[in-house]
Amino acid sequence: MVIRLKKNKEKAILNFHPWVFSGAIASGENDLTPGSIVRVESITGSFLAWGHYDPKSQIRIRLFSFEESKNGSDDSYWMDHWNEIYESKKNLIPKDTTGFRLFHSEGDSVPGIVVDCYHKTAVMQLKTPGALGLRKLLISFLESKGYETIFERTDKPEGNKEGESIFHKGEEPEPIFTEHGIRFISDITKGQKTGFFLDQRENRALVAHYASGRKVLNTFSYSGAFSVYALLAGAELVHSLDISKQAIDICERNLVLNGLSSEGNQARHKGLVQDSFDYLKSMESSFYDLIILDPPAFTKSISTVNQASRGYKDINMRAISKIQTGGLIFTFSCSQHISFDLFKKIVFGAAKDAKKRVRILHHLTQSPDHGYSVFHPEGEYLKGLVIQVDGDI
Repeated sequence: MVIRLKKNKEKAILNFHPWVFSGAIASGENDLTPGSIVRVESITGSFLAWGHYDPKSQIRIRLFSFEESKNGSDDSYWMDHWNEIYESKKNLIPKDTTGFRLFHSEGDSVPGIVVDCYHKTAVMQLKTPGALGLRKLLISFLESKGYETIFERTDKPEGNKEGESIFHKGEEPEPIFTEHGIRFISDITKGQKTGFFLDQRENRALVAHYASGRKVLNTFSYSGAFSVYALLAGAELVHSLDISKQAIDICERNLVLNGLSSEGNQARHKGLVQDSFDYLKSMESSFYDLIILDPPAFTKSISTVNQASRGYKDINMRAISKIQTGGLIFTFSCSQHISFDLFKKIVFGAAKDAKKRVRILHHLTQSPDHGYSVFHPEGEYLKGLVIQVDGDI
């Protein structure tokens, strides 16, 4: 099946960008079914790429191959490609780590497919018709790699026949895995994303580098992974703050897993079920000297970027205003539509309004197993800064 593009619409594909938008298509959409493999050609009939078709998305075709001989029509193409990724990812993961992202959608040239691994459990998210068409083959591949539990997580009714997340093999709803030798629970059935935020692995290790002897506030703490790292690194105290009691409960269980039970560490850790915005507004000044701001995505579309920017500015301004002089703030945005440049401008505005001298110490991004293609900058969704607040202007 052939899709031809309009005149002068092939430039992005010639630059290996993996998306074809609906407005670029000249012909060929008639009678195509969702998930069909299509050959993408220029207006003159020259081969450009192979991709999966999705009639309900503005991103009409997600490209997986730019080689004419590799059209993805046989199982061996995918099995060989997945195996190459698997071998490559093993070299990116620390030896004392059993939680990692195996497949990262466009970042691994497997558009629509996300697979996170937690020891012997694999969690799949199949986000496009093309990815859904590869479900059975993907399950076979994961079985061949020794995964004893294979779970499919979906947030959309069309995700599978039952319309809800399902176990394809085994049943381990809360697998335990290690990260830099630290043990964690992943709540794969009820937690956020696939149960854990694996993309912050190296940033958590950096928090540990700075945490010794500090008073730490971990806002939007979710399962408390940053808190565990900080406590194990010798933080004087850590407050884990999340609006969800379920999240704080998982945090407490992760503490116990690592010999940091609340009872034994009551003076060093406290879980707070509270809105992070409200807490930052009312908290005592100059109490904390390390603050972590890792909120959920404030925007998922271009239309709400301005509103999201105000939210990011608000939490950063409050943290900058109230942290102890010389304190460190680890601040993040996981919103794809907030660029790194815009994020730095937001932090600049927050520092200016707080009338504080602020220095950038580190630029942070997602862990290496969440790498993104140089040809697909949209894959850089996680942006972070470590800033030091040196005092009043």
